[in-house]
Amino acid sequence: MGATALTAVFGAVSGVGCAAFANGLRKLPPFSQPWKHAVAAGVGAAALMYNADLETSLKEDVERLRATRAEQNAEYMAEIRAKR
Repeated sequence: MGATALTAVFGAVSGVGCAAFANGLRKLPPFSQPWKHAVAAGVGAAALMYNADLETSLKEDVERLRATRAEQNAEYMAEIRAKR
C-alpha cells in the first residue's frame, strides 16, 4: 500500500500529542514552547513515513524470497523424482 498522506498526518498528530503529554508531565501548559511541537510533528511524520516505506520494501523482499524458494523446491523435487 505504501506511505500515504494519512500516514504523515497520523505521525504528525502523534508527535504533537507526545510533546503536549511531555509538557503535561512537567506541569507546564500543554502547548508551551510551540517550536517543540513543530519539531515533534515533523519527526513523527518522518518516522511513520519511513516505517511505511520499510514495510513495503520488506514485503517485496519476502515475496521475492518466497518465489526463489518455490523455484528451488521445484528443482529439488524434480531431482528426487528423476532418481527413482
